[in-house]
Amino acid sequence: MHIFHTKVHNKNGDIMKVKDVMSRNLITCEVDDNVLFVSNLMKTKDVGFILIMNKNKLYGVVTDRDLICDLADGKAPIKPFGNTHVIKIDENSSIKEALDLMKTNKIKRLVVTQKNKVTGVISLSDIYNSDENQETIFETIKAIFAINRNEKHNEANIRDFIL
Repeated sequence: MHIFHTKVHNKNGDIMKVKDVMSRNLITCEVDDNVLFVSNLMKTKDVGFILIMNKNKLYGVVTDRDLICDLADGKAPIKPFGNTHVIKIDENSSIKEALDLMKTNKIKRLVVTQKNKVTGVISLSDIYNSDENQETIFETIKAIFAINRNEKHNEANIRDFIL
């Protein structure tokens, strides 16, 4: 059994916090925006995660995966595609706490807050590009992408397929 220790200090010797590596350039859309607009926004801004706002208040989030899995009509409003179960983390939390939240919830991004105000977004990519212990990041990635194969409702015998 290997125990990996997370690097918790930045180059100055201070404890590394979420706010040290989060993205502050937030890409947002409004609840009334349509799917085509949001898809194009993701493409232009080269992001896979957008905050959905309702009159300057966080309504939810939408990911590129949400759009791909649920896409129906390019002109449909974004609101039904949004995930309102938003996992948040305080900007003064440690990187280890962020990784633990990602691992527990099997997600790659967290909304960063300070006193219930959105201040940024932190992703696995942000953490990967920081000075965080790479082994800890890989353990988190493995947990997020763990797949439960051959669920009963998806089982098929190879002889069930006709060419």
